[in-house]
Amino acid sequence: MSTSRNLRQAALCALATILLAVSATAAARRSAQPPLRAAGDKFLDATGRQVILHGLNLVDKSADWTDYAWVGEQDYAAMRDWGFNCIRLGFTWASIEPQPGQYSEKAIVELKKRVAWAKKYGLQVVLDMHQDLYSMKYSDGAPEWATLTDGRPHIADGKVWSDAYVTSPAVQTSMDNFYANKEGPGGVGLQDRYAGAWRFIARHFADEPTVVGYDLMNEPFAGSLVAQGMMLHFAQLAKELGKPGEKGLAEILALWGTPEGRKELLKQVGDEQLYARVLGAAQPLFQEFERKRLNPFFQKVSRAIREVDASHLIFLETNGASNMGVYTAIEPLSLRDGKRDPQQAYAPHGYDLVTDTPDVATASNSRIHLIFVRHQESSRRLGLPMLVGEWGAYYGDAKILPSAQYICRQFEQMLCGDTYWALEKDMATQAVMQALCRPYPMAVAGVVSSYRSDPEARTFECTWTEAGAGESRFYLPASYHPRDGTITVQPAGARWRFEPVGQTDACYLVVPSRPQAGSRTLTFTPKRS
Repeated sequence: MSTSRNLRQAALCALATILLAVSATAAARRSAQPPLRAAGDKFLDATGRQVILHGLNLVDKSADWTDYAWVGEQDYAAMRDWGFNCIRLGFTWASIEPQPGQYSEKAIVELKKRVAWAKKYGLQVVLDMHQDLYSMKYSDGAPEWATLTDGRPHIADGKVWSDAYVTSPAVQTSMDNFYANKEGPGGVGLQDRYAGAWRFIARHFADEPTVVGYDLMNEPFAGSLVAQGMMLHFAQLAKELGKPGEKGLAEILALWGTPEGRKELLKQVGDEQLYARVLGAAQPLFQEFERKRLNPFFQKVSRAIREVDASHLIFLETNGASNMGVYTAIEPLSLRDGKRDPQQAYAPHGYDLVTDTPDVATASNSRIHLIFVRHQESSRRLGLPMLVGEWGAYYGDAKILPSAQYICRQFEQMLCGDTYWALEKDMATQAVMQALCRPYPMAVAGVVSSYRSDPEARTFECTWTEAGAGESRFYLPASYHPRDGTITVQPAGARWRFEPVGQTDACYLVVPSRPQAGSRTLTFTPKRS
């Protein structure tokens, strides 16, 4: 009996030792050095270099991973060759949790396959839980079991798909129920289910340095408040155009309902100050929604992620109205001890009012300027680095290049990251590529002061304040090939070098740091024939 008792005690001690080791390993994983970290308004890599993220969206909106079935490893190689260093990799809640509490191992296999391709070609990944019109019943996002409409009808007869946010009681009610954490199957709240799905994902990618963070929800709209907010916008527009009162509002709504009328109204709101006043009419409503509904939702999901992953970034989006320029009221996240979460970033979207219409090439630079100036101000208020998670959506339109180049100029001035919407089969031949494939500082040993590319003059200049050892890396597309221009680095320091990008004429320019800290400037000027 004594020998048996001793054996049991020894076994228990061994088991305790194993459990402690497992716990220590898990704790080490959760507190590992992040692949990308937030430092004020900048992203820094593991060596302390400032990183400018630049990439594309790849969002599979299906429940069975079929939307991007045509994308293979060669497409990831192409994105690397085009100069991108990141992708926003999207998927639906329905693909992760097809049945309540039952997570899909296939989803993890599919995500890991794509992350492995990204790693092979030097692309960092932001994982995005995507939704449009909330549910797979109406577009994409939540599984049908998590779509609680209270029997309301789905009405979607607008000119563009997103009009259903305003017209569909079913879409609005299902989102309202989600924000209320209404109990679904099994008596579990919908938000609790959603947070559990994110915990499941984060557990699988906590050790993966190619994944830099998690975008908690794509364009979380304000449920039934969207229709109310739009009526406030239209009423203000009617007032601005000298048509106050119900009669004027009815006239504006009638105009908005026809292609010709909508074009005319969009011309009227091309004035930046007028546009700002129109947005301001509903701004308090949407900001109150963010304070009372969106911020607590983000907090719930982030804390579920932090249970298994303390190192990856949490990317915070705004309510959908901020896509078009309404100031956001989101706030930074906190940890369970009340301290500010150090690993978070601001990830707004920016779209002009003509997006998803045949008139996308007529986007207003005034409205675009307002949108991104406000995003930059919000980034500074939050004290977070910014990645513009979506912009563009030009879908091959050949006339959009001036607008695309104008937006890229905003990104250069703001020194922020961006991921264009979205990868398409004919991407290489689209006009937008002339704006996307531009020289930029990918990772700088120090702090970027400014950079600017001029695709017509084919010039590029970047100034940075260098500090510490390391190498700065710049992407130069084929149109900026060193044989066709002159590259100058001042002060010169150690000789810079070129590294090839795949089998293309594009290259990376690598500039070693100087022993002395200070300002440096890189310029590219084309050779004159």
